[in-house]
Amino acid sequence: MKLHNPLAIDDEFYLNGIKFHVHDIQAPIIFYYREDGDKKIREISYITLIEDPTFKGPDEVMKRSAKIESNVEKKVTFMLDTLIPDRKKKTIQRLNLIKPILLYNKAKQGDMYALNSFNEVYKYFLNDNETIANLTKKELLERVSKKSKESGSKKISPRQLERYLQAYYESENNRENFGVEGLISKAFYNAHSREDEKAIQICHPKKNEIILDTIYCRIDNDEYIPLIEQGIKRFLSKKRRKITHLHSDLEILCSAKKLEPLLYDTVFKMVKRINVQIYDRLSKGIMDAEYHDPVTQRISGYFARSPLNVIEIDHVKLPIKLIDETTGSDLGEPWLTLAIDVYTRMIWGFDLSFQSPSGHKVMCAIYNGICLKRAKETYGTINDWEMHGIPTVIYMDNGPEFNNAYVKSMIEDELHAEVRFRPVATPRYGGIIERFFRTINDEFLDQLLGFYSKGSSVEERQAAKKEAILTLSDLTELLVRYFVDVYHFDTHKGLPLDEDTPAVRFHHAVNIMGYPPSIPANHEESYLIKLLPVDMKSYDKDGIREENVRYASPETSRFVNTRLKKNVKIKFDVRDISKIYIMDTTNQTYIEVPSISPPAEKVQGMSRELYKAIRRILIEKGKINKRQIPGTEHIIEGKRLIQSRFETMVNKNASMRKHILNKGGTLSVALSSVEPPKRSTPSKTQSLIEKYNSQRYGTEL
Repeated sequence: MKLHNPLAIDDEFYLNGIKFHVHDIQAPIIFYYREDGDKKIREISYITLIEDPTFKGPDEVMKRSAKIESNVEKKVTFMLDTLIPDRKKKTIQRLNLIKPILLYNKAKQGDMYALNSFNEVYKYFLNDNETIANLTKKELLERVSKKSKESGSKKISPRQLERYLQAYYESENNRENFGVEGLISKAFYNAHSREDEKAIQICHPKKNEIILDTIYCRIDNDEYIPLIEQGIKRFLSKKRRKITHLHSDLEILCSAKKLEPLLYDTVFKMVKRINVQIYDRLSKGIMDAEYHDPVTQRISGYFARSPLNVIEIDHVKLPIKLIDETTGSDLGEPWLTLAIDVYTRMIWGFDLSFQSPSGHKVMCAIYNGICLKRAKETYGTINDWEMHGIPTVIYMDNGPEFNNAYVKSMIEDELHAEVRFRPVATPRYGGIIERFFRTINDEFLDQLLGFYSKGSSVEERQAAKKEAILTLSDLTELLVRYFVDVYHFDTHKGLPLDEDTPAVRFHHAVNIMGYPPSIPANHEESYLIKLLPVDMKSYDKDGIREENVRYASPETSRFVNTRLKKNVKIKFDVRDISKIYIMDTTNQTYIEVPSISPPAEKVQGMSRELYKAIRRILIEKGKINKRQIPGTEHIIEGKRLIQSRFETMVNKNASMRKHILNKGGTLSVALSSVEPPKRSTPSKTQSLIEKYNSQRYGTEL
């Protein structure tokens, strides 16, 4: 997958439309100059550079399609999502076949991150004492071809692999980051641009509302379509299905309508385009089954060779009591989903919420990891949070929130990374992240009000509950500040002595290898849509009903179909019920659709969990019935009722908040606009940064 190429010395880039060259890298500073100007050496922070909307990276920066840049912001195109599971599986299989060759080509061009990824994931293509430098592309093609046969599938010849590569690169050049779409078989597209290609819906022989598949055929006359659909429906209802019988049935139907009979070859090709899984489902009576890949499990045995080579991710319930920011009532302990870079020990991504471990929490942490963090802008940190991008391997626990089809598909199919799992009941294989969880407790949380130790008694936990004053947003900000300004600059026993802090380890790697590949800032929204869960829904005259919210827009009214159920594919974010995304299979785009009942502006940013709580209390109070969707007034009333209920449950936290506020204190952890008083002794953060600078420049400051 094509990403922002890592910046390296002598690379070219564009800023404000002007061409510059990278003169030197002393992470996190980029030194650059203008070749056709005064050649004066300038410097800029790497994060500041790539966050600039005018920045264009070094790889074919001025060759991007004007069509891509002019895309409507609310539409994101994903042709791969239009495929049914079996066809998507075949496309991903083709991508997996050429992945080692794609990495090989990048490694041969000097990309050290690609070299490390190849050695980590595809080292079995190398003989003993052999390196990529000694391996020719022809030899690699032959080995990949041989491996394809050993895996039990049909052998793919080296020539066919070269065709896959050519199709991938052609698609990548036309549409950056979507080379995989070039691997979709042309016979299996769910949407076509030819006017003479007609869609034929394959319906269940007994349940007309269930669409099993959609195929496309070149037919001049639309009158053939209902006849073909009728013939195929009868064909599927038979236990012994013969194409000759289908051809005979279609001849009779065409003759009755005074139409020319279809050729046998035409009928044969139509049948071959029907997904073979449909026959299995009909024979077994399984209509709602979805395709699930078995997850190949591997034990650890890895050694990270560069930043973003291997990421560990896991959950933990933090032993600290938090309160509601409005009422002061106890909300309990939050769950932290954390992802750490094994090579540098820097924090890659996280998610902090009261939601229990789930695939959605994993998605939130991964999305946080691949995107720019903007920590200075959002949380006022001293340093930039530089660790971001798409890793090679994501290493996870065997819990159901990790080991499921949604998470595996999100990582492998969308991010094109590799999934690896710990062996069951072997926490030692996730030792890096487990040790960091202990570090958070011992060095960070135990200094905060509301914290209780692991072996605390009931009385001690009650005491923590009474003294709690932090909200979820407070703890989120403090965690980010701890990650970025303290932990990244603190000594780590698991790192080499000459690179004993995560920041030094990362910057030394960057100085040698350049910055890791990352996604462009203006592509972040499209990646969010990629990672969201998918569902099939019915679009009737009132729109789509999803979790008791109605969604519709004038642009999507063409999807209304009262005859067919579950006729549209949607993506949704449980953190914001004000919108969903609908797949338009005609041009392979996701269209943002706002909620109309309740109105989007009244529920913007409202989570599904809060909305359910509002409906539940409105039903209890008799304000609405179970099928009714709350309107604007109901939403306001529901919020008021929830607040009223919270107030009746408030314990001594509320009086403590009032006491602190009355004394002139504050519960906010935002930076003060007033300059803080000078400290007689440097803080831990200041001491760590001074130590880092000393290591970086080799001098005592």
